[in-house]
Amino acid sequence: MAKANGRGVRPTSAEQGAATRAAILEATAALIAELGWGRVTMRAIAARAGVPHGVISYHFQGKDDVLRQAAVTATLQALAEPVEALATASSVQEMFEGTIAWFAGGGLEDPSVGLLLETARQSSRDPALREPIAAATREFRAALTELVRRDQERGGVTASAPASGTATVVAALLDGLLLHLVMDPELDLAGAVEAVRTLLRGD
Repeated sequence: MAKANGRGVRPTSAEQGAATRAAILEATAALIAELGWGRVTMRAIAARAGVPHGVISYHFQGKDDVLRQAAVTATLQALAEPVEALATASSVQEMFEGTIAWFAGGGLEDPSVGLLLETARQSSRDPALREPIAAATREFRAALTELVRRDQERGGVTASAPASGTATVVAALLDGLLLHLVMDPELDLAGAVEAVRTLLRGD
């Protein structure tokens, strides 16, 4: 791969190592989403990443380490986009409607959903996994809180509750709707969506 690094020269050992680590993490995250945390094996990771089995042990301290790092890396990547979107959204209503449209448009088929669910379940028993995920969710709630605050100042959200409390409730409602849709794909969202709209209007 003479041009792998885009400069017309062979990649350095560090670049090759970084690329191998990235391939292993990507493969592991995909397997977690597809198979579930407990069914991922080192052999399956190696096969998916296209690397010898021993290479994984060179880069990571065993199966738990590679699963944990893969889950954290992929989860942070999955949460980065909605956090950025909150910074540019004009209102909480816009954010909410966009999320519902994502649900309706097949967003639940995105592999990141399975990964997030598996990671959430596993993090309840693994503090080393839980803390970076908790930090990312706190960042999301902080961004949502700021959007609620801006919306309250413009009169878009008339609820009198503190912005942080409203943000937490809205985030929890969206997470809950996602979970219900995963469990019951035939769920009719219309009534729930209107209830959330009513909440946001402060009716």
